[in-house]
Amino acid sequence: MPQASETMRKSPTQARAAQTVDAIVEAATQILQSDGEERLTTNRIAERAGVSIGSLYQYFADKEAIVEAIAERERDKLVASIVKSLSEVDPADFENVLREVVRSLVGALARRRRARRIVLMTMLRRWQSAPEKHGADEVAKFLVSAEARNKPAGGRPMTPVAAFVVTRAIMGTIRSAVMENSPFLETQEFEDELVRFCLLFSKK
Repeated sequence: MPQASETMRKSPTQARAAQTVDAIVEAATQILQSDGEERLTTNRIAERAGVSIGSLYQYFADKEAIVEAIAERERDKLVASIVKSLSEVDPADFENVLREVVRSLVGALARRRRARRIVLMTMLRRWQSAPEKHGADEVAKFLVSAEARNKPAGGRPMTPVAAFVVTRAIMGTIRSAVMENSPFLETQEFEDELVRFCLLFSKK
């Protein structure tokens, strides 16, 4: 059952309330994808979700709060996707670890690309004030651990600082591809180049 976040006015403690919140968030995401942020209004969201405007305002103060709720859910899904992918690969295979990180990030951010650009901007604003919330630190820690198990001879150690640079470089590149609506985003070459960059970074 969804937990209450700082964007919500009321905690969805019952199954029906949780379904209402889910419907509102999904409706807003659909409108962002089909019509853009300029057409996003609380009335349209309520209509698409099949709820009254009063019900919407029970949980969200305004449309900005709904977009922030979308951003929080996207962040949680992104982190969960990465953690799941990493749990299924051999940490000793460092290249495969990198590839799973890249593939998970691209897969999570490539869907609903028009809506994703808007949500990404919201996520970026929130992350600037709360950087611990974006999940990159968890990925960085895993890279440090994975590289330590399979350190190439003479290679650069994957220190916490190096992992910070690598994770932000990966996320920044993918984020730029999403924001620019790049045709490269979901190609094999794009994935390969990001993995190659990270492997080169780990060499002296």
